[in-house]
Amino acid sequence: MSRNILVCILLFFASLSGCLGDEGIDHSNFEGCTGEEVEVCVTDTPEENITTNETTPDIGTLENQTLPIINSLGRVLNGTWQNWSSSNHFSGNGNWVLIQFAATDCGHCWNGAQLMSDLHANYGQNVTFLTFIINFSWSNSSLDEIAAFQDEGNFSGCNNDNNNCNERPGSPHDWIYVDDRDLTWLAEFQMTGTPSYVIVQPDGVVNWHHRQQGQNESIQDAMDRLFGPGA
Repeated sequence: MSRNILVCILLFFASLSGCLGDEGIDHSNFEGCTGEEVEVCVTDTPEENITTNETTPDIGTLENQTLPIINSLGRVLNGTWQNWSSSNHFSGNGNWVLIQFAATDCGHCWNGAQLMSDLHANYGQNVTFLTFIINFSWSNSSLDEIAAFQDEGNFSGCNNDNNNCNERPGSPHDWIYVDDRDLTWLAEFQMTGTPSYVIVQPDGVVNWHHRQQGQNESIQDAMDRLFGPGA
């Protein structure tokens, strides 16, 4: 009897070792653990982990989600700041939309202004461009400075006070600039630096998100893939 009991006890603990034991799996080469080496100006907004799965809500700012309505101040080239709403751009029958997050005091945004000018020249007929301008904790861009950055106007203080805004690379940006200096929408889109980008379908559904795809595809390559090289 005691021998049978001992055998049962040994079998019980053997079964546990199969569930709890170390199977020797090495995760050191898992690509999801590697860092993103992208030249951006980093903000101090908290970084959130991005996950995409079938339970993601329909309304949101990640891929395959429909953007919420965005309200802020907006400005066209050589215009004045006025109330602006994203509802004017997503009717289901209009253009695709490229959203850029940038800062007038970000060196990478300063240099990247040429890329935005080139993208707009190639795709501006079929894609609506929007640039959301943020403030870093160490900068304080005014609406006048943002307007000068957009227009390439005369204003000393761009590029972290290293340049006059009229020295900016690229051409004047003939699309709407949106005031996001309080970082509201940068945080909503879960961006952690500038410049960063989102491509949105005409129906308001996010098609391409920088933080989800930026390691695999540049914004230039994404635009070429979706709309054709130099379209």
